Amino acid sequence: MGLFSGLEGSLEKYIEGFFKDKVSGRVQPADIAKKLAREMRDHKRVSISSIYVPNEYTIFLHHTDWEGISAFSGALSGELQDYISQKAAEKKYSLAGRPLIKFVADGNIAAGNIMVESNFSEAPPEEEKSDAACVPLEHTQHFTLLKDKPLLDAPQLVYAKIRVESGPERDKVFNLNKNSTVIGRRESCDIVLSDDSISRRHARLDRRQGVFIIHDLGSTNGVKVNGDRITARVLKSGDVLTLGATVCTFKVE
Repeated sequence: MGLFSGLEGSLEKYIEGFFKDKVSGRVQPADIAKKLAREMRDHKRVSISSIYVPNEYTIFLHHTDWEGISAFSGALSGELQDYISQKAAEKKYSLAGRPLIKFVADGNIAAGNIMVESNFSEAPPEEEKSDAACVPLEHTQHFTLLKDKPLLDAPQLVYAKIRVESGPERDKVFNLNKNSTVIGRRESCDIVLSDDSISRRHARLDRRQGVFIIHDLGSTNGVKVNGDRITARVLKSGDVLTLGATVCTFKVE
């Protein structure tokens, strides 16, 4: 369980202590941990025999706050995923799947604020009917639970692809048919690019509610969208992605 193995008391304070000297922004990791715990509690779903909670969490931060944690976002995501697991165990909740924490820089979020959205990666079994409308999930479809917002019909799945325009894999086309696709030189990546300027785990493409978001995974040579270097960006069809020296085109089918 990483940092939290064998620890008792407030889990948040251990996150705060571990990252204390690394954070330069207004948002502190302990604040994020508290928001995650509240999101988990507020969106629990009660079944006949269990209490299920979301396992996927997207954390939206202002660009300046994201910059304050971007250098160690991978480590922070891992620790927060461990935190979610232990918090659920502490409350006797059942997670809908493996915990997953993602960060998105969003200029619409005020500096110093944190917004968290949660997802169930699969429908909780044995779910009892309640006054709230429940949306059935099919296959890999996700739905997002937002505070004080009604559940809407589950969106249709959207598929996309990237075509390599220049680089060692020129003219290759990769279908983005998963909810999360990792791009890099490492053989275990979903899309393997042999370009030496590509990091072992360079970028990740996430499909959420019919929208694709690209994340820089702390790569050495960066990720650009239409020439702008980014940490995370919502994509639209026709966007040009530059990963290291490799150039690709993103297309929605």
